[in-house]
Amino acid sequence: MSLIKLEGVSLSLNESSLFSSLNLTITSGDRLGIVGDNGSGKTSLLRSIAKLLDEHEGNITHARGLRCLYVEQGFPDLWSESTAVEILENSLSDPIIDKWKADYTLELFNFPKDYRSLPFAQLSGGWKKIVMISRAVILEPDVLLLDEPTNHLDQSHIANLTRLLRDNQIVTTFAVVSHNREFLDSATKSTLFLHDRRFSHFNASFTQARHLLLEQEQALLESRSVTLNEIQRLKKSAHFQRQLGVNNHSDSALQKAKKIERRVKGLESTLPEQPISRKKNITLAVDEFNAKKILSIEDFKLYSADGNLLISIDSLVINKGDRVIISGANGSGKSTLLKAILYNLAPEIKQGPSVKTGVLDQEISMFPNELNILEFFSTHFEMDQQQSINTLASAGFSYLNTQKKFGQLSYGERSRLAMLALRLNNPNFLILDEPTNHLDIRSQETLESEIQRLDPAAIVVSHDATFIKNIGNRFFEISDGILKELR
Repeated sequence: MSLIKLEGVSLSLNESSLFSSLNLTITSGDRLGIVGDNGSGKTSLLRSIAKLLDEHEGNITHARGLRCLYVEQGFPDLWSESTAVEILENSLSDPIIDKWKADYTLELFNFPKDYRSLPFAQLSGGWKKIVMISRAVILEPDVLLLDEPTNHLDQSHIANLTRLLRDNQIVTTFAVVSHNREFLDSATKSTLFLHDRRFSHFNASFTQARHLLLEQEQALLESRSVTLNEIQRLKKSAHFQRQLGVNNHSDSALQKAKKIERRVKGLESTLPEQPISRKKNITLAVDEFNAKKILSIEDFKLYSADGNLLISIDSLVINKGDRVIISGANGSGKSTLLKAILYNLAPEIKQGPSVKTGVLDQEISMFPNELNILEFFSTHFEMDQQQSINTLASAGFSYLNTQKKFGQLSYGERSRLAMLALRLNNPNFLILDEPTNHLDIRSQETLESEIQRLDPAAIVVSHDATFIKNIGNRFFEISDGILKELR
């Protein structure tokens, strides 16, 4: 059964086309993944499908009476003082009769009872995300639209979310924007790529669909090459026939020339488009570091703001080349530990004298919302205006875009600038807190390959299984408040 139909849909941003003439039908039972580089229009498409954005050309039609719910990337400010239970109960048409639904839904998502009375603002990013998805699920939508739902979720909750999305009794139909490769492979059945101002749709999950896309692009390039060669051959033939007709006053030769020229126009009108050059990848650089020991922590206890013990560490030593992965449940104190290391908040935490730290955090907090991009990079990296403009252009930011304030940027654009700032800092020790949260898949793969190439010391919190597998060489887990190395 057709639930949502897109006919000839085109989207533009600042008069620049994102994609055009998209035809897509979402039917009952579909599990669609939407993939593309940052800025390709994924979120705008999802919001357009949800009828929250009306800046597209073409038609987006919902089946009569369709219930379509959209779960955004960020966190709603209006919920700051409300508890998880209150948020879910307030979404119900009859909170008294249907009160059980709130508890049932929170149980589905393994939401701890101790956290259900906490204000939304006090929850970790992962638990906030669970509340948002739970609120959507409790309303039993016909189509659920999810924008980066795995951001902030630990691996156990990603696995649980995947299981729930695959259960037709809980979520019948969904479309999801995600950069989490393993999640896309596990949860989706079809994939829509937004790329090179075009789109490609395959009835396959991400990895298989990506292979099909690469085959399709290779076939298009080969077809373009063959067609261009044929056009050149026909143009030469047409020129010869025209010269022959003029020199010998031959109407037959002139007619042949016209016929060949019509054939050339026909081929040119169907010529596959030249692939648009992709944004340049941002490479990293690390400072030379000759000492062996980067960081040591001995007999350290980390407490929460309200005085509860989060983590106990007997001994943690990070040496040159160590890439330490720290895992643990949402709220176990992983990000708090990274902040304690970054700001050297305790005498038990000792960094080497020549350590130069580079940070990429999940909130991308290094950029003040009120500053414009050019001003920030010129001031913080001691570059003149032209140097800053050239550096930002190398990362895909035009001069006009450098005049924007950070608060106006998408999460993806801010992540790209955070990667650039990381390179300009030239660190020898990386502290990465959910670094892949807002990076598109190609940027994730670039970050992975750069870390492998440069082999810096790093301490990383990430729930992206593919990223962890590709860059980690030491693995720790926070369990029952104790940091233990997994061997």
